[in-house]
Amino acid sequence: MSSEETLALVTRLQRHPQLQAQVAALLDEVENRAGALNTGDAAEDAIVERMRQFGRQALTQWAEQRHAAVQPERTPGLRHVGKKNSAGRPPSAPLG
Repeated sequence: MSSEETLALVTRLQRHPQLQAQVAALLDEVENRAGALNTGDAAEDAIVERMRQFGRQALTQWAEQRHAAVQPERTPGLRHVGKKNSAGRPPSAPLG
């Protein structure tokens, strides 16, 4: 990775602090900073769980950004104008 690519990656991660925290936590697991990963099974379990958390966080952020992109801005005090959602006359109402 070039220094420009590294800088671009750091800049992008700074725009997503939750993902940045997940990347840092994953690196902690890989480097065994807590000292608790003494077997391959323990390391596998910890890293797989961390990747699951990372995936959930990434999908959540993607969904929030997508929702914000397609959701129109609402002005306070204005009501949505459109077709009424009426199913018709209630069954107990008189015919006529």
